[in-house]
Amino acid sequence: MPYHTKVFEEQLREFSNGIFEPVYCENLSDNFEFTHFDLFHLISTPLPTLKKFVKYNKPVFYHWIGTDVYRILNDFYIKRWMKKRLIAQSGIFNLVVSESLKIELAQIGISSEILPLVNLDFVKECPPFPEKYSVLTYIPRDRWDFYHGDLIMGLARELPDVDFHILAVGDISQKPDNVFTYGFIDDVAPFYKNSCVLIRLTTHDGLPKMILEALSYGRQVLWSEKFPYSYFVKNQDDCMEALISLKSNISINQAGKEFVENHYHPQKICSDYLTLCRKLIESK
Repeated sequence: MPYHTKVFEEQLREFSNGIFEPVYCENLSDNFEFTHFDLFHLISTPLPTLKKFVKYNKPVFYHWIGTDVYRILNDFYIKRWMKKRLIAQSGIFNLVVSESLKIELAQIGISSEILPLVNLDFVKECPPFPEKYSVLTYIPRDRWDFYHGDLIMGLARELPDVDFHILAVGDISQKPDNVFTYGFIDDVAPFYKNSCVLIRLTTHDGLPKMILEALSYGRQVLWSEKFPYSYFVKNQDDCMEALISLKSNISINQAGKEFVENHYHPQKICSDYLTLCRKLIESK
Protein backbone atom coordinates (compact mmCIF):
# COMPACT_ATOMS: atom_id res chain seq x y z
CA MET A 1 0.00 0.00 0.00
CA PRO A 2 1.95 3.04 -1.24
CA TYR A 3 0.23 5.60 1.01
CA HIS A 4 0.78 3.77 4.29
CA THR A 5 4.27 2.67 3.32
CA LYS A 6 5.49 6.14 2.41
CA VAL A 7 4.03 7.66 5.57
CA PHE A 8 5.81 5.05 7.68
CA GLU A 9 9.08 5.46 5.79
CA GLU A 10 9.05 9.21 6.48
CA GLN A 11 8.45 8.49 10.15
CA LEU A 12 11.38 6.06 10.33
CA ARG A 13 13.75 8.54 8.70
CA GLU A 14 12.94 11.09 11.42
CA PHE A 15 13.53 8.59 14.25
CA SER A 16 16.07 10.11 16.64
CA ASN A 17 17.96 6.84 17.08
CA GLY A 18 18.78 6.95 13.37
CA ILE A 19 19.31 3.20 12.95
CA PHE A 20 16.85 2.49 10.15
CA GLU A 21 17.73 2.63 6.47
CA PRO A 22 14.33 2.04 4.85
CA VAL A 23 14.07 1.58 1.11
CA TYR A 24 10.59 1.81 -0.37
CA CYS A 25 9.95 -0.59 -3.24
CA GLU A 26 6.63 -0.20 -5.03
CA ASN A 27 7.40 -2.93 -7.55
CA LEU A 28 9.57 -6.02 -7.27
CA SER A 29 12.56 -6.23 -9.56
CA ASP A 30 14.76 -9.26 -10.15
CA ASN A 31 17.75 -6.91 -10.26
CA PHE A 32 17.20 -5.71 -6.70
CA GLU A 33 19.58 -7.17 -4.10
CA PHE A 34 17.02 -8.43 -1.61
CA THR A 35 19.67 -10.54 0.15
CA HIS A 36 21.27 -7.35 1.51
CA PHE A 37 18.43 -6.72 3.97
CA ASP A 38 17.98 -8.00 7.50
CA LEU A 39 14.20 -8.19 7.28
CA PHE A 40 11.29 -7.36 5.01
CA HIS A 41 8.26 -5.32 5.99
CA LEU A 42 5.26 -5.83 3.69
CA ILE A 43 2.25 -3.57 4.19
CA SER A 44 -1.01 -5.12 2.97
CA THR A 45 0.93 -6.85 0.20
CA PRO A 46 -0.86 -9.36 -2.08
CA LEU A 47 -0.17 -12.87 -0.88
CA PRO A 48 1.49 -14.00 -4.16
CA THR A 49 4.11 -11.30 -3.48
CA LEU A 50 4.54 -12.55 0.06
CA LYS A 51 5.39 -15.96 -1.36
CA LYS A 52 8.36 -14.49 -3.23
CA PHE A 53 9.92 -13.15 -0.05
CA VAL A 54 9.70 -16.38 1.91
CA LYS A 55 12.37 -17.96 -0.29
CA TYR A 56 15.02 -15.50 0.96
CA ASN A 57 14.85 -17.14 4.41
CA LYS A 58 14.76 -13.74 6.14
CA PRO A 59 12.31 -12.46 8.77
CA VAL A 60 9.16 -10.93 7.29
CA PHE A 61 6.66 -8.51 8.80
CA TYR A 62 3.23 -8.82 7.22
CA HIS A 63 1.25 -5.72 8.19
CA TRP A 64 -2.57 -5.78 8.07
CA ILE A 65 -4.32 -2.41 7.77
CA GLY A 66 -8.05 -3.22 7.71
CA THR A 67 -9.44 -3.95 4.26
CA ASP A 68 -7.18 -6.99 3.99
CA VAL A 69 -8.59 -8.36 7.26
CA TYR A 70 -12.12 -7.73 6.01
CA ARG A 71 -11.35 -9.73 2.86
CA ILE A 72 -9.92 -12.78 4.61
CA LEU A 73 -12.84 -12.83 7.06
CA ASN A 74 -15.23 -12.96 4.11
CA ASP A 75 -13.29 -15.42 1.95
CA PHE A 76 -14.65 -18.87 1.19
CA TYR A 77 -13.24 -21.55 3.50
CA ILE A 78 -10.74 -23.02 1.01
CA LYS A 79 -9.33 -19.64 -0.01
CA ARG A 80 -9.03 -18.56 3.63
CA TRP A 81 -7.30 -21.85 4.49
CA MET A 82 -4.75 -21.32 1.69
CA LYS A 83 -4.00 -17.78 2.90
CA LYS A 84 -3.59 -18.92 6.49
CA ARG A 85 -1.27 -21.75 5.41
CA LEU A 86 1.02 -19.28 3.63
CA ILE A 87 0.95 -16.77 6.50
CA ALA A 88 1.76 -19.52 9.02
CA GLN A 89 5.10 -20.24 7.35
CA SER A 90 8.19 -19.82 9.48
CA GLY A 91 9.67 -16.33 9.47
CA ILE A 92 6.41 -14.41 8.91
CA PHE A 93 5.36 -12.17 11.79
CA ASN A 94 1.95 -10.50 11.63
CA LEU A 95 1.38 -6.87 12.58
CA VAL A 96 -1.94 -5.00 12.76
CA VAL A 97 -2.75 -1.32 13.18
CA SER A 98 -5.43 -1.68 15.86
CA GLU A 99 -6.75 -3.83 18.70
CA SER A 100 -9.94 -4.65 16.79
CA LEU A 101 -7.97 -6.16 13.89
CA LYS A 102 -5.86 -8.18 16.32
CA ILE A 103 -9.05 -9.66 17.81
CA GLU A 104 -10.54 -10.42 14.39
CA LEU A 105 -7.44 -12.26 13.17
CA ALA A 106 -7.22 -14.19 16.43
CA GLN A 107 -10.74 -15.48 15.80
CA ILE A 108 -9.48 -17.29 12.69
CA GLY A 109 -6.27 -18.49 14.31
CA ILE A 110 -3.80 -15.78 13.23
CA SER A 111 -1.77 -14.17 16.03
CA SER A 112 -0.42 -10.64 15.67
CA GLU A 113 1.10 -7.62 17.42
CA ILE A 114 -0.15 -4.04 17.22
CA LEU A 115 1.88 -1.35 15.46
CA PRO A 116 0.03 1.74 14.15
CA LEU A 117 0.94 3.15 10.75
CA VAL A 118 0.45 6.88 11.29
CA ASN A 119 2.63 9.97 11.35
CA LEU A 120 0.83 12.77 13.15
CA ASP A 121 1.56 16.47 13.57
CA PHE A 122 0.28 17.73 16.91
CA VAL A 123 -1.04 21.20 17.73
CA LYS A 124 -0.01 22.75 21.04
CA GLU A 125 -3.44 24.12 21.87
CA CYS A 126 -6.84 22.86 20.78
CA PRO A 127 -8.50 25.49 18.56
CA PRO A 128 -11.85 26.81 19.83
CA PHE A 129 -15.04 25.40 18.37
CA PRO A 130 -16.76 27.33 15.56
CA GLU A 131 -19.78 29.44 16.46
CA LYS A 132 -22.13 27.07 14.64
CA TYR A 133 -22.36 23.44 15.68
CA SER A 134 -20.80 21.54 12.77
CA VAL A 135 -20.10 17.93 11.85
CA LEU A 136 -17.25 16.64 9.67
CA THR A 137 -17.22 13.30 7.86
CA TYR A 138 -15.47 11.52 4.99
CA ILE A 139 -17.36 9.56 2.33
CA PRO A 140 -15.57 8.67 -0.93
CA ARG A 141 -18.04 8.80 -3.80
CA ASP A 142 -17.21 5.27 -5.00
CA ARG A 143 -17.69 3.82 -1.47
CA TRP A 144 -20.92 5.53 -0.52
CA ASP A 145 -22.55 2.43 0.91
CA PHE A 146 -19.42 1.23 2.74
CA TYR A 147 -19.30 4.60 4.55
CA HIS A 148 -23.08 4.67 5.12
CA GLY A 149 -23.66 7.82 3.12
CA ASP A 150 -27.46 7.51 3.28
CA LEU A 151 -27.29 7.38 7.07
CA ILE A 152 -25.25 10.60 7.21
CA MET A 153 -27.72 12.32 4.88
CA GLY A 154 -30.54 11.11 7.13
CA LEU A 155 -28.86 12.72 10.12
CA ALA A 156 -28.51 15.98 8.22
CA ARG A 157 -32.23 16.01 7.40
CA GLU A 158 -33.12 15.28 11.03
CA LEU A 159 -30.83 18.07 12.26
CA PRO A 160 -31.38 21.02 9.88
CA ASP A 161 -29.74 23.48 12.29
CA VAL A 162 -26.43 21.52 12.17
CA ASP A 163 -23.93 21.93 9.32
CA PHE A 164 -22.55 18.71 7.81
CA HIS A 165 -19.28 18.89 5.84
CA ILE A 166 -18.57 15.79 3.72
CA LEU A 167 -15.07 15.29 2.30
CA ALA A 168 -14.08 13.25 -0.79
CA VAL A 169 -17.60 12.88 -2.21
CA GLY A 170 -17.61 15.76 -4.69
CA ASP A 171 -20.86 17.33 -5.86
CA ILE A 172 -24.17 15.80 -4.77
CA SER A 173 -27.50 16.75 -6.29
CA GLN A 174 -30.62 17.27 -4.18
CA LYS A 175 -28.82 17.55 -0.87
CA PRO A 176 -30.17 19.41 2.19
CA ASP A 177 -29.16 23.05 2.58
CA ASN A 178 -27.07 22.20 5.65
CA VAL A 179 -24.88 19.71 3.76
CA PHE A 180 -21.65 20.97 2.18
CA THR A 181 -19.61 18.65 -0.03
CA TYR A 182 -15.99 18.71 -1.18
CA GLY A 183 -13.61 16.64 -3.27
CA PHE A 184 -10.40 15.10 -1.95
CA ILE A 185 -8.64 17.50 0.42
CA ASP A 186 -4.88 17.39 1.02
CA ASP A 187 -4.91 19.64 4.09
CA VAL A 188 -7.75 18.68 6.40
CA ALA A 189 -6.57 20.88 9.31
CA PRO A 190 -8.94 23.80 8.50
CA PHE A 191 -11.88 21.38 8.55
CA TYR A 192 -10.95 20.06 12.01
CA LYS A 193 -10.75 23.65 13.26
CA ASN A 194 -14.17 24.49 11.82
CA SER A 195 -15.97 21.43 13.16
CA CYS A 196 -17.14 20.23 16.56
CA VAL A 197 -17.66 16.53 15.83
CA LEU A 198 -16.16 13.95 13.49
CA ILE A 199 -18.39 11.07 12.41
CA ARG A 200 -16.94 7.94 10.82
CA LEU A 201 -19.30 5.07 10.08
CA THR A 202 -17.91 2.19 8.05
CA THR A 203 -18.76 -1.43 7.40
CA HIS A 204 -15.26 -2.32 8.63
CA ASP A 205 -12.24 -0.31 9.73
CA GLY A 206 -8.60 -0.36 10.76
CA LEU A 207 -7.02 2.73 12.34
CA PRO A 208 -7.98 5.79 10.25
CA LYS A 209 -5.72 8.80 10.52
CA MET A 210 -8.77 11.08 10.64
CA ILE A 211 -9.86 9.60 13.99
CA LEU A 212 -6.50 10.31 15.58
CA GLU A 213 -6.20 13.75 13.99
CA ALA A 214 -9.67 14.82 15.10
CA LEU A 215 -8.92 13.74 18.67
CA SER A 216 -5.57 15.53 18.56
CA TYR A 217 -7.49 18.73 17.74
CA GLY A 218 -9.70 18.15 20.77
CA ARG A 219 -12.75 17.29 18.69
CA GLN A 220 -15.50 14.93 19.76
CA VAL A 221 -15.56 11.70 17.72
CA LEU A 222 -18.36 9.30 16.79
CA TRP A 223 -16.98 6.05 15.36
CA SER A 224 -18.34 2.63 14.47
CA GLU A 225 -15.38 1.07 16.32
CA LYS A 226 -14.69 1.21 20.06
CA PHE A 227 -11.90 3.65 20.89
CA PRO A 228 -10.91 5.60 24.01
CA TYR A 229 -12.50 9.05 24.44
CA SER A 230 -14.85 8.62 21.51
CA TYR A 231 -18.52 7.65 21.13
CA PHE A 232 -19.19 4.13 19.90
CA VAL A 233 -22.04 4.30 17.36
CA LYS A 234 -23.50 1.62 15.11
CA ASN A 235 -26.65 3.18 13.63
CA GLN A 236 -28.55 6.41 13.06
CA ASP A 237 -30.21 6.35 16.48
CA ASP A 238 -26.83 6.09 18.23
CA CYS A 239 -25.55 9.03 16.22
CA MET A 240 -28.62 11.15 16.88
CA GLU A 241 -28.42 10.55 20.62
CA ALA A 242 -24.72 11.46 20.76
CA LEU A 243 -25.05 14.52 18.49
CA ILE A 244 -27.98 15.95 20.44
CA SER A 245 -26.24 15.34 23.76
CA LEU A 246 -23.03 17.00 22.57
CA LYS A 247 -24.89 19.91 21.02
CA SER A 248 -26.34 20.91 24.38
CA ASN A 249 -23.00 20.65 26.17
CA ILE A 250 -20.08 20.68 23.74
CA SER A 251 -16.59 20.80 25.21
CA ILE A 252 -13.02 20.36 24.05
CA ASN A 253 -11.99 16.70 24.15
CA GLN A 254 -8.77 17.33 26.08
CA ALA A 255 -8.56 13.73 27.34
CA GLY A 256 -8.75 12.46 23.74
CA LYS A 257 -5.99 14.82 22.67
CA GLU A 258 -3.69 13.69 25.49
CA PHE A 259 -4.41 10.01 24.82
CA VAL A 260 -3.44 10.29 21.14
CA GLU A 261 -0.29 12.28 21.91
CA ASN A 262 0.83 9.72 24.50
CA HIS A 263 0.05 6.57 22.52
CA TYR A 264 0.57 7.59 18.88
CA HIS A 265 3.56 9.90 19.01
CA PRO A 266 5.95 9.11 16.12
CA GLN A 267 8.90 8.56 18.46
CA LYS A 268 6.95 6.03 20.51
CA ILE A 269 5.80 4.12 17.44
CA CYS A 270 9.34 3.97 16.04
CA SER A 271 10.73 2.85 19.39
CA ASP A 272 8.12 0.09 19.60
CA TYR A 273 8.97 -0.88 16.03
CA LEU A 274 12.67 -1.15 16.86
CA THR A 275 11.79 -3.52 19.71
CA LEU A 276 9.70 -5.67 17.36
CA CYS A 277 12.49 -5.73 14.75
CA ARG A 278 15.03 -6.94 17.29
CA LYS A 279 12.61 -9.51 18.62
CA LEU A 280 11.92 -10.89 15.14
CA ILE A 281 15.58 -11.00 14.03
CA GLU A 282 16.66 -12.69 17.27
CA SER A 283 13.91 -15.30 16.98
CA LYS A 284 14.91 -16.03 13.40
